[in-house]
Amino acid sequence: MERTELTGIERQLVLEYLMDGNAAVTLSFAKNADDYAGDKNVVSAEFPVALRAEQLKVLEQGVILLKNVPAAAADFEGKTVKVQFYFNRLSLFFFSKVQRVSAGLALVVPSVISKSEDRQVSERSGLSVTVYYETALQKKLNQKIDISCDFDSRFPLFVRSDYKKIVDSYLSGPENRKKDAIENRAYAPLVIYLDSERILFGARKSDMPFSSGVEYAVLVRFPIAGPIKERKVYFTCLVDEMFENYECNRLCACARISSIREEDNRFMSDKVLARSL
Repeated sequence: MERTELTGIERQLVLEYLMDGNAAVTLSFAKNADDYAGDKNVVSAEFPVALRAEQLKVLEQGVILLKNVPAAAADFEGKTVKVQFYFNRLSLFFFSKVQRVSAGLALVVPSVISKSEDRQVSERSGLSVTVYYETALQKKLNQKIDISCDFDSRFPLFVRSDYKKIVDSYLSGPENRKKDAIENRAYAPLVIYLDSERILFGARKSDMPFSSGVEYAVLVRFPIAGPIKERKVYFTCLVDEMFENYECNRLCACARISSIREEDNRFMSDKVLARSL
């Protein structure tokens, strides 16, 4: 098993890095008591608080003073939190209790600092979505680029809805992803909505491969019972709207299904109807 806890020398290097004011950190309540064994003050919460490097003052003793922090940080007082940050592009974390001192809120860097586990790719019961497109170079070489999309578990598929509400929920809500083990890693776009008329993709701006006004080919594989095991549905879609949240650097590409075989359209419509009953 890969070692996740830093050695004493590694911890000292990280502490010096924090003291030099190089790292922004994210504070969040642990999701469950197993995240910090033995501490009954660990509670659950959905929204982490991000602090810029200039909002931290790290003393030689390993004490972190929090300066000019947002009001939401007051909820952490007296509680054990998970502190996450990047060091040499690696995601690290530790647990510490936020305490009130004369200078304001503070926490102590503990003896144990750990590496974050790598992100696991989400699955949706065998369903898969692959998008194909051509760049000018690929078209010249008669090649296509394919992208295997991921899913966001917060958004059920094949449920007829006002897709703009889905867009708003995705762009305004918290990012449904653990802090990446490697900083600035690129990820495939998320499928956040799909019915017989539209498909919606969400991604960080740097990861969004789709452009407004461009048509793409899509293959959806549905797991089914029986000897065949899966049903393949092909369609093309045209991205006719793009929405962006500038604060969180996220984009949503909304595509209208532009061509699909009649039997595939009926199959998709039946799935929407079945989920609505």
